[in-house]
Amino acid sequence: MIVTLRVRRTRGGERYIQIYRVDVDDLRTTVLDLLIKVKDNLDGSLAFRYACRMGLCGACTVKINGRPRLACATKIADVGTDITVEPVADKVVKDLVVDGQ
Repeated sequence: MIVTLRVRRTRGGERYIQIYRVDVDDLRTTVLDLLIKVKDNLDGSLAFRYACRMGLCGACTVKINGRPRLACATKIADVGTDITVEPVADKVVKDLVVDGQ
């Protein structure tokens, strides 16, 4: 199945939405897994943070479809196959990485 992933990116002070179409096999795939798949296979320049991958540290917190969520704990089944991911705060360092996160 194809998931449409829209990522609000910031480069050199310019903000824009980049759209990725990601092939996934399982609705239990997490949004973090999607981001990692994009970085590894489609766009190595995508910047985001994560650490524990178990929902404990909060490093992967982003807005998913307008709500702050842990990317590692949010499954495609929870949010659908049309997903928008944005930084959780306004002080953006790069893409989904924010200052103070």
